[in-house]
Amino acid sequence: MNFTAIDFETATSYHPCSVGIVTVENGIIVDEFVTLIKPPNNQYNPFTIQVHGIYPRDTVNAKSFKQIYPEIEKRLKK
Repeated sequence: MNFTAIDFETATSYHPCSVGIVTVENGIIVDEFVTLIKPPNNQYNPFTIQVHGIYPRDTVNAKSFKQIYPEIEKRLKK
């Protein structure tokens, strides 16, 4: 079985604050990628913080989605 699974946590309705990607080939995990993402203006909805426990202080120095996207894209094109 071969697949790539991706999971985002969001800071607000449409802005991610983290991403995790796992690629499986022949039933074996062959690649894992996880990183925090700084949402625009590092703003969060208090409800989403309660859900995932990621705070603005955790992403203040993280890269933006635009900066992270090349890493995401290459894993989805395999």
